[in-house]
Amino acid sequence: MIIKIFFENRKPNTEHRFYLMNNLIISLSGIRGILGKSFGEREAYKATDIFFRVYLQKQKKPYRIIIGRDIKPSGRTFLKAIAGSLRKNKIETIINLGITTLPIIQWAVKHFRSNGGIFVTASHNPIEYNGIKLISSSQDDAGILSASFMQKIKDKWTDKQITKINAAELPKEKSCLNEYNTDVIAKIEEIIDTCAEQSGKGKEIFSKLKEKQPKIALDACCEDGLKIPKSFLLSLGIKEENIYPVNNGMLSQCKRRLEPSPEHLEELNKTIQKHNLDIGFAFDPDQDRLVIMPLSSEEITPILCAKFLLELQKNARNKHIKQIPINLSTSSLWDELAGQYSVKIIRTRVGEFNVIEAMKKNGLPLGAEGNGGVILKDINFGRNSTVAVALILAYMAYSGKSIQELESQLPKYFMIKDKITVPVKRVKIKEFLKEKMDAFAAQNKDKIEFIDTQDGHKVIFRDNSWAHIRTSNTEPIIRLIAESKNKEKTKILIAKFKSLMLTRNTII
Repeated sequence: MIIKIFFENRKPNTEHRFYLMNNLIISLSGIRGILGKSFGEREAYKATDIFFRVYLQKQKKPYRIIIGRDIKPSGRTFLKAIAGSLRKNKIETIINLGITTLPIIQWAVKHFRSNGGIFVTASHNPIEYNGIKLISSSQDDAGILSASFMQKIKDKWTDKQITKINAAELPKEKSCLNEYNTDVIAKIEEIIDTCAEQSGKGKEIFSKLKEKQPKIALDACCEDGLKIPKSFLLSLGIKEENIYPVNNGMLSQCKRRLEPSPEHLEELNKTIQKHNLDIGFAFDPDQDRLVIMPLSSEEITPILCAKFLLELQKNARNKHIKQIPINLSTSSLWDELAGQYSVKIIRTRVGEFNVIEAMKKNGLPLGAEGNGGVILKDINFGRNSTVAVALILAYMAYSGKSIQELESQLPKYFMIKDKITVPVKRVKIKEFLKEKMDAFAAQNKDKIEFIDTQDGHKVIFRDNSWAHIRTSNTEPIIRLIAESKNKEKTKILIAKFKSLMLTRNTII
């Protein structure tokens, strides 16, 4: 079979993505495709073999690799293929976490001082998709594999031919949930103490949380997914009778999309209302992001986590958090937060890797993405829903306020996210977008304050509303995000930029 590769020209350090025939996607976010069409045992085996050759074999011996999978049943077959490829390359120590999460496998690579990790997941993509994410060594901060190494994997993909797959029996599953939960709680207590400049403040807040016993709904798509956040709540001291499961059957019976967008969390909302619960948490299959109900948007999750820590350090002599990196598509609420607490916001390209790079470059403890992603470097260099759960519950206990009251204290912004497929070949889509936006900028310069072009085109208007138009990192589409303090204005912005993409009229 001839495989066609489309690889876009890009500046250094931008998001790597390309598409192979039959929709196999390789990007900085990993490798993924449709089961039985573009992703199967052969692709899992091949990706592992190339990962070994371009990255793992350069690590110090003896080799130790962490593997695991998310809640999709197909993952077990792919883990066997991965184990077979690792055995072929003489890797003897394979720690199999079984069903786990991306944050846990990153933590485990660091905790067990491993050479790297392989996690079977296609993140929030539908059930017919699967794939893998590759994790760097503990010495390289156990994060998503860097752009340079993903480039090497791309370069070798068509060169490397796999004629035979020797799957291997999986090592006995190792559970590290108790160790992970204990470590997360201890490190959250430490950052609370550091921000507040008060030893024991973290333990005090978590003791208060245990006394309050909030009633919590959990929706992690299925029973296997629920076990992980439930174990964390139990470790915090929440009683089992105060934990209400949602979508507690098989994954095939899940009543929502796997991506936990607020508009698709009807079952979670019904459970909260029916039982008069304090809060609900929703997760995607790899559990790196957290969506909270009944908050109005996933944007609010990381904002409240940051606000809690900033509130703690408000009167501290030495501010632990001085700068917070977030991406361009994240809410302007952050800028108001920065003004209130005298911190600086760093805007990066979209993608957690770019936020993490800014954290590393500036030595920062906290980063965030508006899709519900909270990054705390002391635990792992990646979005971590467990961290977000801990910080949100701690904030509620500390403040004595409900989640609705905490949101009500924030300024009101209205954001709309949309996407559009344009009648342009994918390899020409960036050129198409630039032509449209250049013409728009020329004809609307009196309304525009600034256009940030580090990732697509973020148009900031003089009234502080904005629209971000960019090509997707994972799909051949254009993403549109707009925000203002007026809901109708935001709707109009989205509608007019969609129209701009489909017509020759560039004036709004």
